[in-house]
Amino acid sequence: MPTSSPSSAFVPRYARRTATVALALATALGVTACGSDDESDGAGSGSAGGDRPTLTVQAAASLTGALTACTKDYGPAKVRLSFAGSDELAAQIRKGAGGDLFAAANATLPQELAQEGKVDTPVAFAGNELVLAVPATGAKVDSLEAIADGDDVRLAVGAPSVPVGSYTQKALGRLPQAQRKAILDRVRTEEPDVKSVLAKLQQGVVDAAFVYRTDVTATKGAVKAVALPTAIRPKVSYEAAVVTGSEQAAAAKALLEDLRSGTCGAALRTAGFLAPGAAG
Repeated sequence: MPTSSPSSAFVPRYARRTATVALALATALGVTACGSDDESDGAGSGSAGGDRPTLTVQAAASLTGALTACTKDYGPAKVRLSFAGSDELAAQIRKGAGGDLFAAANATLPQELAQEGKVDTPVAFAGNELVLAVPATGAKVDSLEAIADGDDVRLAVGAPSVPVGSYTQKALGRLPQAQRKAILDRVRTEEPDVKSVLAKLQQGVVDAAFVYRTDVTATKGAVKAVALPTAIRPKVSYEAAVVTGSEQAAAAKALLEDLRSGTCGAALRTAGFLAPGAAG
């Protein structure tokens, strides 16, 4: 069994990190998920379709469904979406490969980038809830206690550098030491983003995983959520910021406001995201 101390990062015996390398390469090469972007029109970071600007949005993987849906027909601008782990996207911005708007699954990364002068002042636009995800049928565990007591339980978590992994560490860090250690001993893989964590559960590689409630909702019943005790539940806040030097800063700010209270904000609420500042 792997060993962990209360303050240590996850150190699973069978951690699978190859996905991180692939993701970094994909991000560096500019691989994007399509939003309202039409690749055939050759639109760049300037205007497209007359006065309609083109925005590149780098967003946390957990926002994939909601942002893809709400920006497909976004009137004020043509939107290109690039999804990955928030830490990978922040690394790209630090290297000068940022787009126009950065939307992260935490407040830490946008605020760090703002202090470095890489982005403008971050704004909270949504919240979420960290949950324990298990198969909808035939689940081996249904609580944190069951994980700690099950010697053969396999658990997936996010890498400590990504928001979902950081939130998981915060939650487990509030448990009694013996229970925390027992749960960490069940970790079999750390993943580079929340979608990869969920995929390991759906593929049957693990028996349970720490993800966001919205990711469970998106499976349409294939996976169910087990709520964490209120006393250990971390506050999950999403913040976004306009990238410094963006040629489309005004349009990016408008989209950020839309994420808070416009069409995209409504799409986020429909997908299960909480209003800014709401507790998970």
